[in-house]
Amino acid sequence: MDSRPDNSSRRTLGQLVRLAVCGLLLAVIFHAIFCNEAQIDLLAQGKPEAWNAMGRWEQRQYAWTHSPAKLLEMARRLDPGSLGVAFGLCGALIFLGGLRWREALRVQGLELPLAEVTRLSFVAHFFNAFLLGSTGGDVWKAYAAARSTHHKKAEAALTVFVDRLIGILSLLVFAVIFAIPNWPLFVRFRRYDGVGLAIFGMMVVALVCAGAGFFTDILSEEGRLSRWMGRFPQMKGPLRALASCRLFGRNPGFLWRSALLSIAINLAIVGTFAALASGLGLQIPRWNLWFVVPAVVCLAALPITPSGLGVRENLFVVLLTVDFAGFGVKPAEALSLSLLGYTLNLAWSAIGGLVYLTVRKYIPPES
Repeated sequence: MDSRPDNSSRRTLGQLVRLAVCGLLLAVIFHAIFCNEAQIDLLAQGKPEAWNAMGRWEQRQYAWTHSPAKLLEMARRLDPGSLGVAFGLCGALIFLGGLRWREALRVQGLELPLAEVTRLSFVAHFFNAFLLGSTGGDVWKAYAAARSTHHKKAEAALTVFVDRLIGILSLLVFAVIFAIPNWPLFVRFRRYDGVGLAIFGMMVVALVCAGAGFFTDILSEEGRLSRWMGRFPQMKGPLRALASCRLFGRNPGFLWRSALLSIAINLAIVGTFAALASGLGLQIPRWNLWFVVPAVVCLAALPITPSGLGVRENLFVVLLTVDFAGFGVKPAEALSLSLLGYTLNLAWSAIGGLVYLTVRKYIPPES
């Protein structure tokens, strides 16, 4: 007699385990947010040492008692129309990101159905919310893409990181362009100088990486790097994939389509925060958000804290609470804007988690 559980029981157990993991990860993320807001709230009250003076249980109790109430109080100021627009734009950028990744797959001769690409993008967005920086989902998506082919596994994984490079580069260029109308703030506030230099430096590095990979033969199989690393048998696949980077530069249609999709994604990202700011009634010049939002998103993507928590919130507070004409944002309001944006992101991540739980082919079967 076969004592093994049937497939349906295994599937149910697997879904329950994944659901428990999702709930645990969500609890960890919200706890980090509430603790961060509680500390900033105590600083605003002029009690910088109060947090450290508490025991761990007292910290948790204070964070979960005060922070949710403040978030709800701020959220009540949002009108449903602005919230709906922001929620829709936040979801649209995930779909648009999937379209851009599909273009990269096609350059490598890989065809995935639009529905499959969309599913993978939403599940990857779920993992992006919980792993270090904002790249954890990329690792998962690279793994899933590699399983979709038996002869181009390395190339499939490469498309994920090429798509990430293009996305970050487009945001960096976007931020640098819109730094121009914000120039008076750079002249007056050193905080803007520091952020601007970091963004410009990141843009130069991204341009060099893209230029070297797309338009030169540095990574070609005949190059010095490939010949040196080719001595290791396990590097043959990755080296072949790196050499195929040249295909992206030789395909002007891919570059133009990726650029247009990147512009649409950038507009959706900034539009999400602009809609939230409008719904909250915050006094922020719109030209300022066109620099601040992409700059903060790029810096928060660095693997400094899990999902950029703390980095993003502090940058929003530092950059938006300035004594300058046209600005009237309090620290708590800037923090709430950041947290509301992240909450929308979490909501779409939860949808990605549901896809992960309910869609049987959340990872393509290995070819």
